[in-house]
Amino acid sequence: MNQKFDFMKLACLFCLACFSISSVYGQNPADMPLRQVISEAQTMIGKGDFAGASPFLDELEVRFEDEKDPAVEKILQQFGFVRGIGYLQSFGKTGNQDFLGKAASAFGFFAEKFPNDPKAVMAMQRRTDCLRALHEWKEAARVIETLLDPSKPYKKQILKRSELLNLYFGRAQCYHIVQDWVKGEPSFRDLLKFADLAKDEDRSAYAVSCLTEMFVVTKRIDEVFPLLPRLSGDTPARYDLRLNVNLMQGASQLKGAGRHVEASLFYALTMTTEEIAAFYTDREKRLQTEVSQIEQFLALKASVLPKRRLSILKDKSNALSMKLTNAKGQLALVKKTPSFTTTLRWRKAENFQETKRDWESFWAFYWLYQDFPKHKSVENFIYAAFASANTVKHREKSIELGEEYLKNESWMKFRPDVTFIMANAYRLEAENQLKIAVALQNAVSTSERNRADTAKQKSNDYYDRFFDLCDKYLALAHKSGAKDEDKKYAKDFVNMMGSVYFKLKRYGDLLEKFAGYENGVM
Repeated sequence: MNQKFDFMKLACLFCLACFSISSVYGQNPADMPLRQVISEAQTMIGKGDFAGASPFLDELEVRFEDEKDPAVEKILQQFGFVRGIGYLQSFGKTGNQDFLGKAASAFGFFAEKFPNDPKAVMAMQRRTDCLRALHEWKEAARVIETLLDPSKPYKKQILKRSELLNLYFGRAQCYHIVQDWVKGEPSFRDLLKFADLAKDEDRSAYAVSCLTEMFVVTKRIDEVFPLLPRLSGDTPARYDLRLNVNLMQGASQLKGAGRHVEASLFYALTMTTEEIAAFYTDREKRLQTEVSQIEQFLALKASVLPKRRLSILKDKSNALSMKLTNAKGQLALVKKTPSFTTTLRWRKAENFQETKRDWESFWAFYWLYQDFPKHKSVENFIYAAFASANTVKHREKSIELGEEYLKNESWMKFRPDVTFIMANAYRLEAENQLKIAVALQNAVSTSERNRADTAKQKSNDYYDRFFDLCDKYLALAHKSGAKDEDKKYAKDFVNMMGSVYFKLKRYGDLLEKFAGYENGVM
């Protein structure tokens, strides 16, 4: 009986303990006494759980908003910086950008209220990171300019080269995004200088991409050339959408000035929309994996890690979360931007043509047509490939493309030209095959006689196709509503047909076609 009573007593005590614990954790900080709020905040901070401490720190700020007591200010100063870190941790866990806004406000409040605190400079740095992630570029630039101003006390307090480089990068990014080239140019050059000193290829590439865009936009195209070799690396800056659009525009400027060889360098460096999207898709996946791995590690080991290492890992997690946000932003921008891939490839092919690189031009047009068979400009693509095939005398591809064009009866823009070129090609090939057949007509060997028969048959087939195309063209030229453009080769077709009839001694067909006589009767 006593054992049963003891068991019931223990169970009741356990339930009361659980209830008291749950009531503490479920209690609203606004309903807690001040001592408990401070105690809970200290406990969370001691565990490194700054995100968990944030609600208690918010409550402290609310309670002491207008308080002038030095003791109270000391409490706020003690917890102010940590409050911003807590919001950053919450952002890292959830991806909710509202926490970034709160973090920026918390860091700003702390730096303004306690400018002499050793952490004030760090708070301003963290604030700039948050503002940039929120795309508040002008405010971020203003804060960074303050930090880097040698006449102010902040820059000399920043001892880590990596932190200084991050500020130079942030300032350049702000002016680049808003296209403030006056303030941007010295910022881009400063970033390039310090990134080179730090041997940071990613940041150097970004500085180069900023300078490149600025030179293109401001029509200082010749200043880009010394920078081009530095754009060959596989860095995030290399895949910036705006950089690649501006490289294409720079190529157009050079092409318009007749500098086609130099334009080809710009075209060669320009990434397609799909290449940019693929890069940022992969980057997003990699960054997401890294963030998840750190979070999983911290979930398992945070309680046993040294404070210094724990702090480093959480900072790394926050930095990766920022990069992940930027990668997602770039990917979203690419996805909502109309693809310029076909425009780029068309201009490349045209530029090959201008520089007499005819084979490269042909294959560029050919694969443009093959890769985009449903594009609204596909008729232009196939005709350009067809014309280029004729230029390089690639007879097989010329016939293939010409027949594909003529097969599609909705394509009328270049039909007279294609029909004329195809008819002439069939005529010439028929004549070649006929010559082979005539040369081998008295051959002795079976193989040569077979070859003669094959050539004769091919010649007949080619002539049949020639006359078929001639008839189709003349029908097009004489149909009701035909335009002058449709009739421009009529005389040439008549002359070609007449010459072939005479060559083949098909006088009856000639009279029937052009005089209306058949078997001596009209």
